[in-house]
Amino acid sequence: MEEMIKNKAKELGVDLVSFLNLRDYKSPRSPNPLRYLTSARSIVVLAFKPLAGAYRYQENTWSKMPSFLYSVESAGNTAAYHLGRFMERELGAESFLVQAHRPFEINGETFRSPIGSISLRHAAVQSGLAVWGKNTLALTPQFGPRVMYLGLLNSLDLQSDPPIEGYDPCLTCQYDCRSTCPGKAFTEDGRVLSHRCVKVSQPDDVGNFMRFLIETAGKPSRDERLEMMKSPRFFRHLQYLQFFIHYHCDNCTRNCPGDLAGPVKK
Repeated sequence: MEEMIKNKAKELGVDLVSFLNLRDYKSPRSPNPLRYLTSARSIVVLAFKPLAGAYRYQENTWSKMPSFLYSVESAGNTAAYHLGRFMERELGAESFLVQAHRPFEINGETFRSPIGSISLRHAAVQSGLAVWGKNTLALTPQFGPRVMYLGLLNSLDLQSDPPIEGYDPCLTCQYDCRSTCPGKAFTEDGRVLSHRCVKVSQPDDVGNFMRFLIETAGKPSRDERLEMMKSPRFFRHLQYLQFFIHYHCDNCTRNCPGDLAGPVKK
């Protein structure tokens, strides 16, 4: 059964695939997976590699995002959906698609610190696709951190793939991802302060858009407020809301030589 699913996943364009039984899934801050699928017993973890050109493009512009994220997300969702349907038809499984990122469940408890339904990074590490890096990213031997994870929570009792042993690229890495972070987001004990990261990596996000609106409302004259609304800054925020996400900074992903091929050539 496991081999059948992996073969189908590769046929659908998945670059890396692994299984994690929920008995082996540990993510302290994440909700109980049964909240989303009461029959769930395992997770199929899927990894997709963005186009290499996304990391050769040196300017932090919107133009890189189709190669970096949008096309990967679209292709990943399609492949995961068809894999889930295959598991339904051939194996009688129920499946629940776990997105690569948003949307989040937003309520009074989580709206300042959004939490996804499943921690796909934890699942990738625990099922042998990746290891933890000092940058808190899940590093694969094949592609380093340059992959996008999706998942299929499902009702099959799939056996977990074993974690990776003997692979720790951070031991010999010469790139100091933590102290060179422009957002100063890394703490001394190895955690990431997400609000610092987002302020630099997503300067046009909803939080920064709210600050823009407050700043606009505080302008003393109508002409000044109109000038703010006509500025490129406003249209960057508007485009973010339409396309949902834009990473201005991807230093820790771009420069991490976590894959066997070494760091990205510049």
